[in-house]
Amino acid sequence: MSPLARALHEKFDEVCRTELQRLRRKTASLTAEERAEVDAMSVAVTQAIAARVEAALECQDGPELTDMVARLFAVVPEAAGHGGAGRVD
Repeated sequence: MSPLARALHEKFDEVCRTELQRLRRKTASLTAEERAEVDAMSVAVTQAIAARVEAALECQDGPELTDMVARLFAVVPEAAGHGGAGRVD
């Protein structure tokens, strides 16, 4: 996985989990099992989106798409082996 793809996966996961936490009041009537199912579906959708972006990046020629995606999702890919997604301000 490229550093940008890893940063995107981390960013999307962060957004997903933040939104799930923010929406806890709306899901308060769900059982713990139902809430876990909603959480799992949300994470799966997030991972699928990240995978599609990653696939598009792998098929590209030149840095234009990579630069645009990094700016669009406000991520700075870390050098290989360092992990973590930075932020672009």
